[in-house]
Amino acid sequence: MMFWLAIPLTLALYVATRALYRYLPWPIINPVLVPTAVIIGLLLWFPLPLADYQSGTRPITALLEPAVVALALPLYQQARQIQAKLKPIVICTLASVLISICTTLLIGHLMGADPSLLASLATKSITTPLAMSVSESIGGIPAIAAAMVVVVGISGALLGYPLLKLIKVTDPEAQGLAMGACAHAIGTAASAEKGVTQGAFASLAMVMCGILTAAVAPLLFALYHWLT
Repeated sequence: MMFWLAIPLTLALYVATRALYRYLPWPIINPVLVPTAVIIGLLLWFPLPLADYQSGTRPITALLEPAVVALALPLYQQARQIQAKLKPIVICTLASVLISICTTLLIGHLMGADPSLLASLATKSITTPLAMSVSESIGGIPAIAAAMVVVVGISGALLGYPLLKLIKVTDPEAQGLAMGACAHAIGTAASAEKGVTQGAFASLAMVMCGILTAAVAPLLFALYHWLT
């Protein structure tokens, strides 16, 4: 029964949000944030079991994997530009990963956060499956890691391009790298709407940050535990 409610409601909210954004192009009118908020409100109001709603949206969820694979298309289209600038791309994405993890450890330590919470927060800037896996491997809580990924992704999609415009970052390649490195898949989707170049470089940054985080996070956490 939930199948006939969940899919039409999810799609209707998404389409309505996109249509509203065309008339009112405000960052807050985000096709991830608005439908999510409305659905949460409806589930709490009626109340409806979350597990049943998730089960009803499985056909949509199944499309996530091919959608991620489809992000390879803009990468292929921009292959020459990426190859020519591979070294600065690697440096930028590595710097992003180090800043993300190190600031989490530093701020969390100063606030007295539990190590398991730090491990859950440190993977906030990579895509959900990787974040959950890496977080668990270093002693984190996958559910918290997944929640933080969603929060960071939506925040990046809302604030990323306005902030880049404010600090006068206008190069599409730099914009894409910044969004993919900081806001993973949701930021990459927002970048793809801006242009092919932004989408390609955001996809590349998302992939590279995921790989680098998986490699660097265990080492940094081992160093953190040794120092503390």
